[in-house]
Amino acid sequence: MNEAILVVFASLCILSLGVIYRRHLIKKDIVDNFPRFFQELHNNCASGMTLVAAVRQCKNADYGRLTPLIKNLCLQIEWGVPFPAALRNFGKKIDDDYITGIVNLVEKAASFSPNVGQSMDEIYRHIALTRALEKERSAALFPQLISTYLIFFVLLGTIYMIFRFFLPSFGGGNIGLFKGLFSHLVIIESLLAGLAVGKIVDGSFKAGIKHALVLLCIGICFIYFYNI
Repeated sequence: MNEAILVVFASLCILSLGVIYRRHLIKKDIVDNFPRFFQELHNNCASGMTLVAAVRQCKNADYGRLTPLIKNLCLQIEWGVPFPAALRNFGKKIDDDYITGIVNLVEKAASFSPNVGQSMDEIYRHIALTRALEKERSAALFPQLISTYLIFFVLLGTIYMIFRFFLPSFGGGNIGLFKGLFSHLVIIESLLAGLAVGKIVDGSFKAGIKHALVLLCIGICFIYFYNI
């Protein structure tokens, strides 16, 4: 009975986390392609195009999941929606705090800057610097990711030693109770450790779902392979 409940619980966790992570990947693809879109926008403005013309020039390029949003932005402009309002709608659909801030800067540049090209150049430099800092941060925190996985494997090894050597030396005792406790411990630890390392390394609990799923699958295989 306990094993059936454990299987159902683990399956629901994997399914739910998989759905959430799929949404996270879609948003991540949009966020990752935004700097490339902005670089093209910046290059078009530097060549002498107006900001509106620069946006229209980008609508036929491939920016992954961001492409439909760019086409929608161009469509709003063609329908007569004021460019600042269309930009705000564009930012709301992306729904990312950092990109919303960049879009707000572009909107202010389009509305108030006497030199849009120079303003776009400054915004582009800010984006490039931010990306460089994010890469440095990820590289610096990569050892934390490795240590999390090592600690999880140490936990599994400790549990194995307990069931293989420690409990049998004391006559076994209520092994069923210990199996239930340690099975729950492995599942809870895999979920919490995965989400925590995602927050630490990538700055988002959703980014940690992939690690939680990997650790959860390893933990479930360990439980059933060693009959924990």
